[in-house]
Amino acid sequence: EASDKWNISDMAADYIFCNQVLPFALPGTLKVICYYQIWQSASIAPSSDSYRDGVGLPAGQAGLGEAKYIPIFDGVQYLDDKIQKSSSLNFVMIDCFSEGYNQASLEELFEKIKKDNTVVICLSSTNLNAMQSIRRMFIELTNRDIKNPVVMITDSSHNTMDESLVHYASETGPLLLDGLGDGLCFGYHYGNASVPVDYRWLNSIAFGILQATRTRISKTEYISCPSCGRTLFDLQETTAKIRAVTHHLKGVKIAIMGCIVNGPGEMADADFGYVGSGPGKITLYRGKEIVKRNVNSEIAVDELINILKENEAWVEP
Repeated sequence: EASDKWNISDMAADYIFCNQVLPFALPGTLKVICYYQIWQSASIAPSSDSYRDGVGLPAGQAGLGEAKYIPIFDGVQYLDDKIQKSSSLNFVMIDCFSEGYNQASLEELFEKIKKDNTVVICLSSTNLNAMQSIRRMFIELTNRDIKNPVVMITDSSHNTMDESLVHYASETGPLLLDGLGDGLCFGYHYGNASVPVDYRWLNSIAFGILQATRTRISKTEYISCPSCGRTLFDLQETTAKIRAVTHHLKGVKIAIMGCIVNGPGEMADADFGYVGSGPGKITLYRGKEIVKRNVNSEIAVDELINILKENEAWVEP
């Protein structure tokens, strides 16, 4: 908020959830999801005079209306025809067979959503086996030929972000690998205001899972061996050095392998390879093809960049 100098990269979220209208203008591509009561009371709903006149909207947001703020409904609210909906985009939350949850209105909900192409379905479950519960709901949607986009909502209450990373990946990764789902929404320590949330890391985790499942490519991909007695350089230090200068190359796969014995085989699907070939010596690859042999390790990273440039895989940071 302190500055209007926003930087939107390939790893910026598409939407944020917020339970209030923000008092400052957001960059053009970022949108806000909010409960429908807030969407209406903030004069964002398209039928209100305030929306048309730009009255009641935050500075810099006048006239943006639905373009900036998107309503989210639970199933009961969405089925209520007295409640106003957006004419362009509506998020609808569906609980996936949580214990004690009333699923009686599911059939009616399915029928209405199937006829409404403004709906993005949001699936979540409080069950211990939430991933399996959400998979079961995907089967229900498939059986009814419902083709609306689906976002998986997963919250974590683990004590550390490392533990949460495993939780998010195990809850959503298997489904994305099976081709189920179109997006992710992660929450952390919901309702526990005393625990600070590292939203930058949370955002990075989401994009990491999307990339690992080949759902959305947004950054450089690194393939590295686990290291063994044959490794001819400090693998972690070298990987960090290469990552520092190439992390902005969206979609490029770079392999960093410790030795010439197993390295070429393990990096077979990489675009470029950096492989130890002797003490202080590196062999550089383009795909499976050797480009430069026995390069001095002190200049090997620079030589890798030169190869990237020669193959038009380099862009300036």
